[in-house]
Amino acid sequence: MKTKKTPKFGRWILLILILILVRRVFYSPIKIDSTSSSLEVVIKKWDNFQSFMEILPKTKQFALKIYLYSHKDSIDLSKIQEWTYVFSGKYSKAEFLDVIAQWPKQIYKRYTVLEGWSIYDIDFDLSKKWLIDTGEYIAFVTNPNIISKYTQRYEFLSYTNKNINSLEWFLYPDTYHLDMEWNLIDQLVYLQLENFNKKVWLPYSWQISNFTKLSFYDLLILSTVVEKEERNRSNKSTVAWIFFNRLDNGMRLDADITLCYGLKEPYETCTPAFINKAIYDKSNLYNTRQNHGLPPQPIANPSVESIIAVLNPKKTDYFFYLHDPKGNIHYGKTVTEHNDNKNKYLK
Repeated sequence: MKTKKTPKFGRWILLILILILVRRVFYSPIKIDSTSSSLEVVIKKWDNFQSFMEILPKTKQFALKIYLYSHKDSIDLSKIQEWTYVFSGKYSKAEFLDVIAQWPKQIYKRYTVLEGWSIYDIDFDLSKKWLIDTGEYIAFVTNPNIISKYTQRYEFLSYTNKNINSLEWFLYPDTYHLDMEWNLIDQLVYLQLENFNKKVWLPYSWQISNFTKLSFYDLLILSTVVEKEERNRSNKSTVAWIFFNRLDNGMRLDADITLCYGLKEPYETCTPAFINKAIYDKSNLYNTRQNHGLPPQPIANPSVESIIAVLNPKKTDYFFYLHDPKGNIHYGKTVTEHNDNKNKYLK
């Protein structure tokens, strides 16, 4: 009995499907799929080429290994450097491997400015990481010529109607990728101001310009106090209204953290013990325990959430608040309630 042969047409279809599969695996470009515009591969000491392979689908890993084996005499990946490699878009296999092999052409430093950091914090952190000399960042963002240059570029700097002596508040906290072949400070400040323009000024300029409870500059200042006093986003609008209540009733803000700025001290080193030593110093105009009203200027670079909280405060009868050792906030309408909270949560 003769076996039934596969029709020639079927064999051709099978061959075409195999060729399509081979083409997709071996000849289609490497596409970096990411929820953002780029994807980072952080290479640490002792990492190897496999760390780059892990961002690719299994089929692309196989194709890349075959390509690498066939070009082993011309591609040297034996000296993969400890760094943050940034990939974006589509690459041929040669281009993908070139980003890795020719790493000096793609030298990026991933640097994060935390929410609530002041210029003193940023300078302290940059110098601690040996990226600048101490004081360089502060000198740059307080330089009148630099401020004048950026005031001509960004509307929000001229909108203050003040001759500001610092870019404090506009240096948006975020994670930045810095090209280490450029001037690091100039580049970082430019990216921070661009980010502020994109995330704060353009979306909220209309609301800011129509805000009547405070002038624009005072709004800047109060949002930085809210940033430093309350980390929980859901509580920020309530704390903002408490500060409005205090200001409207001629009370002091009593926000201990503000005095650190007057001492030009990074918040990392301005501990509660440090604050207690300076709490009675009325000559420090940033000491809101001793002086009425707002500090003379912004004391940090706040998150957009703190700015929104001041623009949209949650109305309340509270005048007081405190944080227990776990960081939970407790409100009080009167001095008696506040003292009761102290006895209940701080002892």
